[in-house]
Amino acid sequence: MARPLRFAIAAAASTAILLLLTLGAYKLHLWAGGRISNLDGTLRLLMFLPIILGFAAGLWPSRRSPFAAGVTGAVIGLACGYCWPRVHFAMSIGHWRWQYLGIMNWGYDLALLVCAVVPGTCAMLLAVTARSRRVIATVVTLILTALLVPAPASDLISHNRELTVAVVIPCNDDATSEPRVTADVYATPVDVGIVIKQVLGLLRNEGITGRYRVSDLYRAGHGKKALAVIVLNQPVATKVDLQEPRGGEVIYLQQPDGWKRIPPQLPTLSLPLTIEPPVSEKALAGLMVTEVGGFRAGLEIWKTPD
Repeated sequence: MARPLRFAIAAAASTAILLLLTLGAYKLHLWAGGRISNLDGTLRLLMFLPIILGFAAGLWPSRRSPFAAGVTGAVIGLACGYCWPRVHFAMSIGHWRWQYLGIMNWGYDLALLVCAVVPGTCAMLLAVTARSRRVIATVVTLILTALLVPAPASDLISHNRELTVAVVIPCNDDATSEPRVTADVYATPVDVGIVIKQVLGLLRNEGITGRYRVSDLYRAGHGKKALAVIVLNQPVATKVDLQEPRGGEVIYLQQPDGWKRIPPQLPTLSLPLTIEPPVSEKALAGLMVTEVGGFRAGLEIWKTPD
C-alpha cells in the first residue's frame, strides 16, 4: 500500500475514533472524563495525535506483523495521552516538577489514555494491515470496550456518583414557588416533581413535621444515585462542613444545638457540603458543594417571601 494512502487511513481512522470516544461518548452519557471542560481539554491535547499516527503508518515497514503495528499504535497513544498533558501543565505554570508524573485526576487521566491508546491501536491496524476479519473484529471490540468500560471504572475508582442536593426551608401556607434548579449538563436531567415528592416523603418517614418546601435543587456527577437533604429552620450563624453521602439518602436537620444526620450510620465521603452564614439579610445561608475532581459550586439559599 502506498505510503500517502497509509498516512491518510491512519489519520482519518484515528480522528473518527477519537471523536466517537469523546463527543459520541459524551452524548451517550458514557464520557469517563465527566465534565465538558475535560472533554474540551482532551480534544485540544490530542489534536496532533492523528498526524503523528499518520506519519507512523506511512513509515511502517511492510513486513511487520499486525500485532507489532497495534502495539506501536498503543505505545504512541500512551506516550501522547500520558506525557503531553503533564508537559502542557508544566509549560502553563512555567516550571517542571517530577511530581507531575503522578496521577493528575483519575477520571481525566483515564479518559485521556483511552482516547489516545484505542485510536492509536485501531488506526495502525487499519492502515498497515490487510484488514482481515480478525483485524476488523479486534478494532470493533476495542472501540466498544472503550465506550462502555471507562466511565463505570472511573466512577468506581474516584467514588463518583450522581449527587442531588435538596435544600428544604420553612414556608407559609400559600407558598407555591418552584425550587431553583442547578444541574451540570452531564448529569441526568432533574425531574422536579419526582424529586420534591421523594424529599418530602423522606421527611415524613423520618417524623420531621412542619410546613416545608424545597427551595433549591442541585445535581452533578455521574454514576449511582445519592441524595442529600439539607433542612434549614433559621439563618445559619456559623460555618459547618456536612459530609456528602457515598450513596443512598441522608438528611441533615438544623437544630438549635447543631446539626443532626439521619441516618447517622450512612457511609459518607470526605467531600463537604459547606454551609456558611448568609451574605444578605434576605438569605438563610450560603451553600458550597464540592464535587469529585475538586470542582466547587456555590448557592445562596433565600428566605421564603412573606
